[in-house]
Amino acid sequence: MASFTNKAMRQLAREIGHDADQYQQKLFRNLVRETPIDTGNAQKGWRNVKDMSSLVDTNRTAIVIRNDVPYIQRLDEGHSSQQPMPFVKKTIDNTRR
Repeated sequence: MASFTNKAMRQLAREIGHDADQYQQKLFRNLVRETPIDTGNAQKGWRNVKDMSSLVDTNRTAIVIRNDVPYIQRLDEGHSSQQPMPFVKKTIDNTRR
């Protein structure tokens, strides 16, 4: 009976990891889409650094999506007429739905 439990737990962890990776991909696409575009550098700056599934069952957190463009924070603070409101939190909230 113990092997069934271990097998079921491994399967559950795989499924949770798969769901987390799907969410990450959707969030990534949405962040790219919602990033204001002038030169396109900020939009191109988004990177998937690590799969979320690698964090399942580890009790750790890590950055999985990042943007190293120096002015991305200013854009998120509303310094763009295209996107005058913070877009990162809004995009995260909308992706969760």
